[in-house]
Amino acid sequence: MSNIQGNTSQTRNTDYPLVIIGAGAAGLGASEKAKQEKIDHLVLEASHRIGGRGLTEYLEGTIPVDLGCHWMHCASKNPYVKWADKLGFEYQKDSDFNYTAFSGGKWLEKDQAHQIWNFIAQCNSNIIALYTESRESAIADGVDVESEWAPYAYYWYSLMHSNDVDQVSVQDLFDFDETHEDWPVKQGYGALIEKQGQNCPVQLNTQVSKIDWSSNSVKLTTNKGIITADKLIITVSTGVLASGEIEFYPELPESKQNAIYSLPLGNSNYQFFSVEKDAFDPGTPEMMKYIEDDISMLIHIQPFGAPCAYTSTGGRFAWWLEKQGTEASRSYFEKALVSVFGSNIRSRCREFKVSAWGYDPLIRGAYSSQKPGSVDQRKILKTPLNEMLYFAGEATSLDFLNTAHGAFISGQRAVEEVVNGVESIQFK
Repeated sequence: MSNIQGNTSQTRNTDYPLVIIGAGAAGLGASEKAKQEKIDHLVLEASHRIGGRGLTEYLEGTIPVDLGCHWMHCASKNPYVKWADKLGFEYQKDSDFNYTAFSGGKWLEKDQAHQIWNFIAQCNSNIIALYTESRESAIADGVDVESEWAPYAYYWYSLMHSNDVDQVSVQDLFDFDETHEDWPVKQGYGALIEKQGQNCPVQLNTQVSKIDWSSNSVKLTTNKGIITADKLIITVSTGVLASGEIEFYPELPESKQNAIYSLPLGNSNYQFFSVEKDAFDPGTPEMMKYIEDDISMLIHIQPFGAPCAYTSTGGRFAWWLEKQGTEASRSYFEKALVSVFGSNIRSRCREFKVSAWGYDPLIRGAYSSQKPGSVDQRKILKTPLNEMLYFAGEATSLDFLNTAHGAFISGQRAVEEVVNGVESIQFK
């Protein structure tokens, strides 16, 4: 067992036994575990806030909306559910929402709406079959392009993976431990993540530019000076790692670099409108699938009874729309609402908000997808180096990739590796 808990300022030559880079869900999870293990540590965060893509803001100052992490997925296995209970956050357990569908300018009959989900279920079955043949296949290979519901399936998978179906290996879908328990948080998932981590020792506005791991300790160059540590947990996204903004000395081994580039971030953004309280008729479905020509979206109406509506984009379209700016995103969502509810809805829409993760230099996208042609790259990314550098974040999760709780659990796993030891790649 490592003696990291026993290191004190009197017996070590570094500033901290453990430093964690990044105060998103992974870094906060790691910090929580380090506190439990009584390890003196510091979390370095380049932003002015904690939470990473867990970010709750407010429409009109009162309506909480999540601009990033949005639902407590896999609730029975999600540690944030216990934190929600502990911190007094409310959530909706029943994920069997009243889905309906609007396509071709009209509401679909119930059996037609179910055809869409049946088609996606069939695609999933096809993808599982592909996995048994070759884990290097793309999700796209399991989607029947001739189906009238194929465009919606493409959209749906782009939300699940933040990349398009031709950019995601079947292993990502197969390995995910899906429980079909997706519970939205009334006060905001981002607010929950932030509150859970409020007592972690985080130093904000501290950007790491160089990681020197050439000796028996780690030396970090930051905009606030040099910080040294015995062990380092890196939780920043693969987008940040691939950007070269952080220099490694010596360079990371080729296998690690290949893993980073094989797990690129896609993009996923939310669009929100606050609306007048009686903007929608009573009985308007809480969720609806919208399909019009080449546009597909899932629209949420008045979540938790709040006067608002929202949708989301994923994949290449999310990148494109984000680049066009806020007004383009507003027009995109408004046009769909008008198509469904008539032109009067335009005057009843009020404040608009949209997230923009792709061009945020501290995030650089949404969550990772393993490229087709690649296998087990998450295992390679998570493997420690020289019992000194440890890796966490959703991209290192083997079963809960793409999720906040997957990131949180990965941070805790990294601390366990620090404390108990784990097979590490020795590199010089």
